[in-house]
Amino acid sequence: MPDMFQFIADTSRHWELLEDLSGQVLYCSPSCLQLTGYEPEYFASRTGALETLAHPASHAALTSFLTELRQGPVHMQKSLELRIIAQDGAARWVVCHARRVVSPDGRMLLRATLRDIGRRKALDMELAQSRLTDPITGLYNRAWCMERLRRLMDRLGDHSGNTAENGTAQGEGFVVAVMDIDRLKKVNDTLGPAYGDEIIRMAAERIASTMATPDAACRIAGDGFALLFQDKSARAVIKHIKRLQALMSQPFDLRGHEVSITASAGIVTRPMPGDKPEDLLRNANIALRRAKANRHHRYKVFHSRMYEESARLMEVEIDLHSGLKNEEFFLVYQPIVCLETKDMTSLEALLRWNHPRRGLMRPDDFLPVAEATDFIVPLGEWVLRKACTDMVRIMAEHPELPELGMSVNISARQLAQHDIAEVVARVLHETGMDPTRLKLEITETVAMENPMLTAQRLHAIRAQGVKISIDDFGTGYSSLSSLQNFPIDTIKVDKSFVSQMDSSSEQRKIVRSVITLAHSLNLDVVAEGIELREQWSMLKVLDCQNGQGYLFSHPVDYNTLSDLLNEKRQ
Repeated sequence: MPDMFQFIADTSRHWELLEDLSGQVLYCSPSCLQLTGYEPEYFASRTGALETLAHPASHAALTSFLTELRQGPVHMQKSLELRIIAQDGAARWVVCHARRVVSPDGRMLLRATLRDIGRRKALDMELAQSRLTDPITGLYNRAWCMERLRRLMDRLGDHSGNTAENGTAQGEGFVVAVMDIDRLKKVNDTLGPAYGDEIIRMAAERIASTMATPDAACRIAGDGFALLFQDKSARAVIKHIKRLQALMSQPFDLRGHEVSITASAGIVTRPMPGDKPEDLLRNANIALRRAKANRHHRYKVFHSRMYEESARLMEVEIDLHSGLKNEEFFLVYQPIVCLETKDMTSLEALLRWNHPRRGLMRPDDFLPVAEATDFIVPLGEWVLRKACTDMVRIMAEHPELPELGMSVNISARQLAQHDIAEVVARVLHETGMDPTRLKLEITETVAMENPMLTAQRLHAIRAQGVKISIDDFGTGYSSLSSLQNFPIDTIKVDKSFVSQMDSSSEQRKIVRSVITLAHSLNLDVVAEGIELREQWSMLKVLDCQNGQGYLFSHPVDYNTLSDLLNEKRQ
């Protein structure tokens, strides 16, 4: 080449390379020494300088790149990022800018300029890694998880003809588990969100300590983790999950606060060809929700019936909104009577749903769905407002019943609302309801989910003159000391004890203990689920003041209730 061009090439800090179309090296600039560790003379008698240095992982891409250039039109240009192996054995990233040129004597040649991009590539990889890593836990994030699942599903599809007994490809199967921390909200409410993040970080460390390559753990949302297991049987994964749950149940030390948690898991053991990553996580979450509803087994393995049930519940969730808008809900009232005189002392408002397609639906068919969503909040306010409205009518129609009260159940989500006391006050004001006639019932389990917060909210409600009742007493885990922190007026003995007290001495002892406890705290007692005269007689002997059950009355609508009250007046 002319002397000036030779000078430019020789002094360039990038590696300049000139080859003929057969790959014979015609010129190699001195900069190749800095980039590769080889002197220019090393390539002088060689064919295919780049092919000689290429890293095995870059062979295929480089071959395609050079073939296209050698066979392409005049002045064709292309670029390729590839790895090469330097003389010291180190792998280095370079970018090759190449083009076809015509020499002064008319020959077709390839000219290439190569420069080191190792630093940029390292930064790119670091950035890519940060985009795939959760900042709190250091685990892979949801984006990585979805891509990994996609690749595993591709493998499964490629090996679909060689299946094992469990329906997955032999040697290519995988299991997906989704795990989350139970009641993390309790930690956040009690200690603050920073402690919740610390729990998530420490839980992630425990999860990661149980995982080994090629298995992987990811944080996919909030306190939710995805665990991906390759080439393991369902039984082995279940054992792993059990060990991990035992590890997670060991107390965490949060800056002097000892906190114990549990973790639930949903497992998908049989991904099928055609499933998408979103399908796998959806199915695992369906199984997870089922596990959370089961107090005895904190994990569930997904099966197709769960999806069908989940779809049905989703329909119910959608219909709840239209049901409230279209006035499909209504209340029935079950009398609470004095066991000694059988006089009506109070009413309990119970919700029913006249569904346009499913017909009459009882609370067990839809309240768990409403409870699992925020819809229980507007629905619960509607129940409170309707019960107060009906009670005001009863007060006007029956002035001879000055002591008659109205009991209304409130849910955990309602009680968790910061403005629950303001909502109660607003409903009382707008309906004209006498606060002293209203009694709000919460279950023992709800009361004990967050005792400090529960006590705070109940005191704010009690200050308005509203009474408080603990429902289903005896089925939870409260203690005498915790009960004394709540401003309660009434304890309701759960019907599971009352229904067996005529046939079980143990159940009678439990009922007697609850009644004695209530009397010692100067609280009223209501026994639920009284269906037999023998139960009624025993409760009177035990000095239980009030009760409710089919022996006295089934829940009735407002018109039937009015008839009952008119009969009593006559």
